[in-house]
Amino acid sequence: MTHSYQPIACSLSTDKAAVQLLDWANLQSHVVITERLEHGVAMTFGADLSESVEDLAAREAECCSFLSIETSRTEDSIRLEITSEDPNASGVIDMLAGASS
Repeated sequence: MTHSYQPIACSLSTDKAAVQLLDWANLQSHVVITERLEHGVAMTFGADLSESVEDLAAREAECCSFLSIETSRTEDSIRLEITSEDPNASGVIDMLAGASS
């Protein structure tokens, strides 16, 4: 059975993509827990970063529609899940999660 996936492509310009990657790098330094998921990764941050995490997640979901990006809050944390059914997206997911550094 052949799967049809969305193209793995970012819609940002080179300059905007560079800024967004810096935002990801800054956020990675605040990860409390990283968990591997079947098709991606989940990262947990302190609740004080909720707005920053949600903002970056929304921006990434807009430019990289091949990813599924979800956030969920608790009283003391925010969880960010980045997944994709397309196995070719794993490199992008790892980069956003800081796993390739």
